[in-house]
Amino acid sequence: MGLWIELRRGLARARPYLLTHHRPEQRYRCYRVSLFGSRIALCARCSGLYPGVAVGLIAFFLAGPPFVGLVPIALLPAPALCDWIVTSVRDRRGSNVIRTATGALLGYAYGLGLATLFLDGDLRVLGIGVGYAAIAAVLLGVERARWSA
Repeated sequence: MGLWIELRRGLARARPYLLTHHRPEQRYRCYRVSLFGSRIALCARCSGLYPGVAVGLIAFFLAGPPFVGLVPIALLPAPALCDWIVTSVRDRRGSNVIRTATGALLGYAYGLGLATLFLDGDLRVLGIGVGYAAIAAVLLGVERARWSA
């Protein structure tokens, strides 16, 4: 019975983060949506990212260059990274519309990248992902150093 109580407590604490991964002081990065009579926070970037992934996967099968290939996979995440830099590393709030649009571009690149990697076996996609991950890791380090100073 104690395990059930602990599980319920954990789920209750996690519920505010179900559709957003932002802490309460960062909820300005979210849309406020009414769902079944409750107001919930929906991450602005993720609200563009997930539909973008679906469109990227569909484009992989239906579209050709310039909409498919390594160039969009490499370039389309850049606007989201730039927006994240401006709004996270610097003291700027940014715009949820911009977050959603850049999230959609990022998601499109993710969808293309996943299909290109797993269906075409093109390992260059991993190199692109590692490059972006390295940039993000450095910037997270800068942000953490700034907040702890």
